[in-house]
Amino acid sequence: MSTNVQPSKPKKPKKPYHISKADLRLDEYIEEQNSKNPSLLVKRGVDHLKTSFQFKLYVALQLAAATIGYGQVMFCFGVFWAMIANTGKRKKGEMSAYSIFNKDVQSIAGSTDMEALDRELRTRGV
Repeated sequence: MSTNVQPSKPKKPKKPYHISKADLRLDEYIEEQNSKNPSLLVKRGVDHLKTSFQFKLYVALQLAAATIGYGQVMFCFGVFWAMIANTGKRKKGEMSAYSIFNKDVQSIAGSTDMEALDRELRTRGV
């Protein structure tokens, strides 16, 4: 007689911590993270500045420059650096809103150029 013996499924190892989703209160956490609460945004900004190497370097250089009398000059360089450091990067193939930065000075769809404005004014029949 042949018996059909099916191999047993391996048991999943139990997680070391048995925390249910209800205990985590994920809905409240997600709602809090998605809220536009100003105090939460300020807290996030301060936390980011505390861990930012660039900000710590700027503060050190600003203090050094202020002690030798060039604090205002360093502040101007700091503002300029902040503008450059926070400029976003375009994805490959993505066009700039400013046509001068695009290949062949090509404008994006929906932008108004002088030729389009001229055509619009001429076809109005004024």
